[in-house]
Amino acid sequence: MASLEEVKVPMASSLQQVVGALLFGADRPLSVEDIRACLKGVAEADGGASETVRLFAEASPREVADAVEGISKELARLGLGIEVTGLNGGFRFQTQPCCGRWVRNLLKMDRPNNLSRPALETLAIIAYRQPIAKSEIESIRGVMVDHIVKALMELHLIRIVGRSELPGRPFLYGTTATFLNHFGLNNLKELNELDPTLQRSKAAERKAAHRREKKEKREDADGEGAAAKDVAAEMLGGGGRDAENAEPVFDGGGGEQE
Repeated sequence: MASLEEVKVPMASSLQQVVGALLFGADRPLSVEDIRACLKGVAEADGGASETVRLFAEASPREVADAVEGISKELARLGLGIEVTGLNGGFRFQTQPCCGRWVRNLLKMDRPNNLSRPALETLAIIAYRQPIAKSEIESIRGVMVDHIVKALMELHLIRIVGRSELPGRPFLYGTTATFLNHFGLNNLKELNELDPTLQRSKAAERKAAHRREKKEKREDADGEGAAAKDVAAEMLGGGGRDAENAEPVFDGGGGEQE
């Protein structure tokens, strides 16, 4: 019987085979450069002993991207319920949405909570107009959003990305990588493709708007003190607002969505 030292693992026959294994074994979406870095790392550790390993390490970005595309086409042809999807600048394997109810049953997972309409409206405003202050969101929606903004942060869908130049320097909010993954987006530019009538504003334009507002809305020392208190309340989750009348974060409907 052969010892463990004598057992030889067969070499991968193609770049596509290696890329498929990397996507399967990764715990996060892999970019083309992530894959190339891994291929080069293995070649360095191999020390040039294998010609195949060296050739894989020399793969260009286009060749790696073609391997990913080849895997995607092959999965679609076989209809295995698995697909390659682009998320947040990288690629990963995931089950197809049409198979979701069976996967959830297998994993003993409850039906996912769907965000309520007010939460989705707030999230959409942040996504398309980021960076944006909470006061701007409230002026657009016409209601207070303390509770929803706090909940969206706890869900890691939005985050604090800076401070406005307005008196009191309120927080500015933007979306996260979790937001991209949750909605199946590769990057924020794809938001414009979802609805061409809602073009995402540029960060430079938002900053210029904040500077204009700062000049137009000069407040006295008392006003600045009140603004500072608002910032403190914002950091604590808006505890000073009327939480009883807060809009729901999750949809209470029982409809099944994949």
